[in-house]
Amino acid sequence: MYDSRRNIFWFAIITRIIVLSLQFIFNILCPDHYADAFRSPIDHSERISLYDNIITYLFSGLAKWDGEYFLHIAKYGYTYENTLAFYPLYPMLIRVTAIFIRTIFFVLNIHSSVLIAAVLINIICFVKSAVVFYDLSKVVLKASVAYKAAILYCINPATIFFSAIYSESLFAYLTYYSMLKSIKLDPYVFFPIGLSILTRSNGIVNVGFPVYFELRKLFYTYTEKDANFSLKALYQFIFKITSLKSFCLIFSTIITSIVPLLLLQMYNYIIFCIPNLNQTFIFNHIANSSIINNLVLPGSDNIEWCHLKIPVAYSYIQKKYWNVGFMNYYKIKQIPNFVLAFPILYIMIRCIKEYFFEHKKYFYTLGFIKDIEHNVQTERKKYPIEMLVFVLHGLFLTVFCILFVHIQVSTRLISSASPLIYWYCALSMSDIFYNDDNSIDNNKENIFWKWKVFFLTMKRYTLKNKLIFSYFLGYAVVGCFMFPNFLPWT
Repeated sequence: MYDSRRNIFWFAIITRIIVLSLQFIFNILCPDHYADAFRSPIDHSERISLYDNIITYLFSGLAKWDGEYFLHIAKYGYTYENTLAFYPLYPMLIRVTAIFIRTIFFVLNIHSSVLIAAVLINIICFVKSAVVFYDLSKVVLKASVAYKAAILYCINPATIFFSAIYSESLFAYLTYYSMLKSIKLDPYVFFPIGLSILTRSNGIVNVGFPVYFELRKLFYTYTEKDANFSLKALYQFIFKITSLKSFCLIFSTIITSIVPLLLLQMYNYIIFCIPNLNQTFIFNHIANSSIINNLVLPGSDNIEWCHLKIPVAYSYIQKKYWNVGFMNYYKIKQIPNFVLAFPILYIMIRCIKEYFFEHKKYFYTLGFIKDIEHNVQTERKKYPIEMLVFVLHGLFLTVFCILFVHIQVSTRLISSASPLIYWYCALSMSDIFYNDDNSIDNNKENIFWKWKVFFLTMKRYTLKNKLIFSYFLGYAVVGCFMFPNFLPWT
């Protein structure tokens, strides 16, 4: 007999084995499509052994699209301007891990070492993220629903990106860990948040979680002591010693969380914008590739963002190389990509809408008034009120995806950053109503068996259940086919 947490651990491992197997099969069965995408230049002087060929044969399907960027940065650093769009924590971990791998398995060359390191890091981070996600879900949802949500996370629609050479697994782990620590008001939550910011640009949104929960604690203290809300009473409360301590904690959390980002911007500026200080060694094949593909090297004269009032590379490079901007993706030829992203955006909007209509008063006050919380809890609801901050976070991500990013990226961006998609689907498949002591989950017993997974043993499938499973499993399998063959699935 296994508890649910251990069940999630094993299922996460099993799904990684299946994904790795599927990508390998599809990669050898189908020839790669020639995509107009970045390819890291090959060092022809590098020795290639039989073991290197085996590693490439097994895992090359995972190093497509953005995976080329991450492997390039891990091997050579930020040698081209367009590589600055990819944040450094993940390639740094690959580089460090590859050094240890190559020390032990000295017959492997650099490329094989970083490839193995990237796959290993993703497997570890994904398994840890699944367990942490279950812990987070259990704080917000009932245990059986949290279990279902974690199982769904393991087979999420963007699951290929959690095994490919992408930062999704690392970012998901750091994000869910930050959310959990924020709920627990951990004073050291700035550390995982800072690391998430160094992993992905949207990690900066995670700063909002500790700020929200600390402010909510302050307002709860205020409403408990003084039920009569007034500006004068609020003013007196704000300047109490305990309140000042909390504000100092909030301020220090924000500053310490974004310091890594500021240091990264300074590093980018020094490397690319100050030629006299730039001592970066550029290999011949890197320099030759920059000429052939018109790529900008560090210290070049034509780096426009260096001359901006605020010389930040990220937004400039996203616009220059990928045309990322407000509604820039709204073109007739992109309709298939909008169709591809529609399911996850629909689920997010549906979840946000249903939560809003269930908890209007609580939503309007942002959960800061405790009396409203008690009133809401007396009613029979589908969604727990504790989901509010995650709903607001999901709303921001959804609007951002619809208006700014390449729309097909929505699936992997939301799948690795927001728990809402999994919580909505898990709640939709459960006979659970919050604040109802008689509510039961017919599949609850499945969490206690190592090889039992709830969706394989359900006795009755509703139409909604079938649609959810079709979406999750369908996208997971199709993604394992499309991505390794350089087909558009990004």
